[in-house]
Formats: sequence, C-alpha cells, structure tokens
Amino acid sequence: MKPPKVKTYAKPHLPGVLFLFREQGWSTYVEDAARTHRALTAPGTTTLVAVIADDDVVGVVQIQGDGQIQAHVSLVAVAGHFRRQGIGRELVIEALRASGCVRADLVSEDDESDAFYSRLPHRRGTGFRIYPPDDQG
Repeated sequence: MKPPKVKTYAKPHLPGVLFLFREQGWSTYVEDAARTHRALTAPGTTTLVAVIADDDVVGVVQIQGDGQIQAHVSLVAVAGHFRRQGIGRELVIEALRASGCVRADLVSEDDESDAFYSRLPHRRGTGFRIYPPDDQG
C-alpha cells in the first residue's frame, strides 16, 4: 500500500475526520458537523489530513497560531490501524511548517499521547487547560 498523502483539509474530508473523532470519543466534535467544519477552517487555523486511495482520511491535525512565532497543537488523530507508521509525526511537522510558526505548545492528556509527543523535537514544561465555569453548579 502507498503511504498516505498529506493534504490541506477541505469540506469533502469532513466525514472521514468525523469518523476519526468518533473513534477517539471526542463528542464535542461529532455533535455538530457544521460547527466542526467551521472550527477546522477558522482564521489562524492550519488543518491537514492524511489520506489514502480515494481521499479516505486516516489522520488529521489542527494547529492554531499567529502565523509567525507561536502556535498550539489543538488535535491529532490517526485511525487505530494506521498508528505507529509515522503518520501522526508527519502531520504535526507539516502542520507546524504550514502554519508559519516556529514553535507550538500542546496539552497531552494520557500516557500514549505523551509517548508520541516525546519523540518529536521538544522542551517539556507544565501547563493548564482552562474551561469556562459551570453555570449549573
């Protein structure tokens, strides 16, 4: 099989991207497809997909940045049966390059993600993910 091709995300990729998000259990991305498409194409956002065959999506990355210096890796997802083949790494590196930024920060939420990101050139730090207050008590 040919290696996946990295492309800029476009609306025809949305069903495949939503499939990956469902596979990850990311419910906020799958509950409103139009909202997700707007998020993936928002100003300052670089979203790339890895595709095989007839544009079947096997990976996605989103980076948000200022286009000059600082970016944030918002999400990376690779289909389960395509993991450990360098697809996620290529997506992150290409998205950072395409964003025009020189560095990116990210929040990692589990040991598998930590292991993946630790194999990229990096400096480790600490951080916080801030959520709006819960109005329901």
